[in-house]
Amino acid sequence: MFYFDLSLILRVFISPNSAFLQVRDNEEKYFSQSIALLIISSVLGGLAVLPFVMMPLDDAYFEIPESENIDETFPLEDSAVGLSIISSLLSGFVSAILYYFIGKKLDGNTNWKKVFSVIFHIHAIVIPITIIMAMLLFLMWGSFTSIDSSILLDPNNDDEEVFSLLGSFIGYVLLLAIVGISFAIWGLIVTIKAIKVVHGFGTGKAFGLIILVGTITSLVSIPFSFG
Repeated sequence: MFYFDLSLILRVFISPNSAFLQVRDNEEKYFSQSIALLIISSVLGGLAVLPFVMMPLDDAYFEIPESENIDETFPLEDSAVGLSIISSLLSGFVSAILYYFIGKKLDGNTNWKKVFSVIFHIHAIVIPITIIMAMLLFLMWGSFTSIDSSILLDPNNDDEEVFSLLGSFIGYVLLLAIVGISFAIWGLIVTIKAIKVVHGFGTGKAFGLIILVGTITSLVSIPFSFG
């Protein structure tokens, strides 16, 4: 019977090594839960593009004279949300497949269900990260689109006036960068722990596998980019 083991999911945050060990040693019990975590995190990933869909730029920003090669694919359309979800799902599955096959070649775990279950449980931390980042994106993009384009594009404005108009937007950009980097480091540490537990690798070998898998996954996901 399918169910969420909330205590285990919580331990992914506070005690990832023991949580991943429990998943690895009980893959039949936690496999369906791991799939659910991947799906939930991927659907929530659509939140990342919602601000750009719900709050499009003023058309004036795209009517700059004497300019060429303007990206006409922006603002984003509603389909970008679906593409973002598909891209997240694809990345999750491709990553798990690569972690299994490449890891196995490197003398790691040969049980695909154990590997998939552990890897998909990493998405437990992706869920709150996605929600927080989406909230910051809404605030950042909302602060920019709330500025009257006729004022911002006024050629008579000096640098100080432009900066005062963009002050809130720049603040959110800096906050988003700081939070994003912090979450990226946290996610990397948790992923390293997962790889070490499920494959029995050392830290260096686990880190190298993550870089390799991340590079390949990014290339595979390019056709599904909404840009």
